[in-house]
Amino acid sequence: MINRLTSVLLALVAVLAWASPAAAHGLDAEADVRFAQTIGGMELTVVVRASIRVPAPLQVDVVAHDPGKGGPVELAVRSVEDGGSSTASVRIEAGRPGMYPAVLRAGQVGPHELEVRAGGERSVLPFNLLVPRTPRWEVVVYAAFACGAVALLGALASAALRRRGTAAGFAGTFAVAIVVAFTTGALSPWIAPEEAPAPETLTRPNAQPLVEVSPERPPIRSDYRLRVTLFDGSTGAPADDLVEHHAALAHLVVTGDDGRFFRHVHPIRTAPGVYEVRLRAERPGRHLVYVEFERTGAGGQLVSGAFTVPGPDERDPGESPVTVTTGAVPVIEPARPVAGRPVRLTLDTGATALRPWLGMAGHLILRSRDGGYLGHVHEARSMADATADATAARAPDESVARYGPRLEFVFSFPRPGRYLVWIQYAQDYRIVTVPHVVEVAEEGSGR
Repeated sequence: MINRLTSVLLALVAVLAWASPAAAHGLDAEADVRFAQTIGGMELTVVVRASIRVPAPLQVDVVAHDPGKGGPVELAVRSVEDGGSSTASVRIEAGRPGMYPAVLRAGQVGPHELEVRAGGERSVLPFNLLVPRTPRWEVVVYAAFACGAVALLGALASAALRRRGTAAGFAGTFAVAIVVAFTTGALSPWIAPEEAPAPETLTRPNAQPLVEVSPERPPIRSDYRLRVTLFDGSTGAPADDLVEHHAALAHLVVTGDDGRFFRHVHPIRTAPGVYEVRLRAERPGRHLVYVEFERTGAGGQLVSGAFTVPGPDERDPGESPVTVTTGAVPVIEPARPVAGRPVRLTLDTGATALRPWLGMAGHLILRSRDGGYLGHVHEARSMADATADATAARAPDESVARYGPRLEFVFSFPRPGRYLVWIQYAQDYRIVTVPHVVEVAEEGSGR
């Protein structure tokens, strides 16, 4: 009996080298899953909080950045493997951005679907529900204490029966168990460090887009539906393997050709490979569409399209090419940017309690005047903090207002010419958009 207990302790120590966390597509089991959705006239982010075990309640927070007219948001989570499901709902209040919590229930780990319904629209979002594995060192500590408890009882019983040899053996095993438990606990920070997931092999082709609007030529000041269908580049089948990319399956940017219309939205998934969003035709003219996403086995991708809103151009010839709002003006260093050289753009928001949106304190979207180039840059300071943070696998939480007042972006303009720039950040949960125009000189031009 004594030899068996000692052997068990030694075997438990041996398994420490195999400690590893549960993960999928580089997503840590302790990280929340986020889906930004433009649905029912609202801009929402649905956050599925990380679970420590299943079956258990599943915390889901609906973050309303633009609540619009408000209304109910129906939520349902379903296991793909066994069909088990759970439902809940929240009611978004018109004019009140913020967090709306809900509780569902998860029965098992593995692939799931999150269904979101609002305003007569329905989106089905695939995700993997993971739970963190218990660290092997922790298993050893508990097992050692358990063996120690058995040995202590054995020692007491043997002593009561006056079996001194057996009692001494149990006492020795108890001492070994306690030493193993406390030593393992003390050395746990240095035992079997977690290995980073192996880089994903990119083997799939890019997806090919079909961009459509309904009606095909939406009348001015009317609603229309913009649909993006993604097809596999080699098979022609729907490309339905998009993964969470900066807190959304797809980021969609629509700009007027002249830059006076701008929307950064997150279409809902209505069918395999099909993403739709409802917008309003506010200005006439040609509109450019850009969709940014990440596909499993193919990496990040940007696709584009265009459509036209009929109607006369009522713009004043002297009007700025972007819709300028009052407020802070970005500062660019150097003041005369040169193509191909780093540029620092700083915006003083005047607020010290900015909340992260899409996992970052700020976003900068820039487009060349001709529409041939679109860039998306994240705020530099928050990215640096995330890199230095040991919990970088977790995106900043929308409930924490800790950024600002200065937002800094560092990037390079690819070629000379005029660029339309939009800076976006979240203040009191609401998304603020600051437009700007930048003239970029050619290298060696002497400007």
